[in-house]
Amino acid sequence: RKHASPLTWTEDDTPHSPTPKEQGFTWIKERGGSTEEARKQQSRLRELCSLAEKLGCTLAQLSLAWALRNENLHCVLIGATSARQLIEHIDSLKIVSRLKTEHLNELERILDNKPVRPPMISTLAQR
Repeated sequence: RKHASPLTWTEDDTPHSPTPKEQGFTWIKERGGSTEEARKQQSRLRELCSLAEKLGCTLAQLSLAWALRNENLHCVLIGATSARQLIEHIDSLKIVSRLKTEHLNELERILDNKPVRPPMISTLAQR
């Protein structure tokens, strides 16, 4: 069975979400936006996939491991659509210890969107 959605179905009717590598990054173009922006996003994805391959993990595992290492985040929520995907997400815990400062710096360079915690505002100063 095939659907006209980003999810495809395997022969045993279990959902399978194609990786950006499997899709050839064409989904970025399908989302719309400028051609230049699509090229930038494709370039970023290629670099991220390359870093994930160096670490021996998937892009999803790299994303989750990065989020777990990020001191500005308080929790990480996952949304697995299958038992296989849940196991893949749980396996991202193995990647956390392999993420060194150089990898985090590389991720920050690629994404250029490092989250920053807003400054703390004292309610006492407002009284």
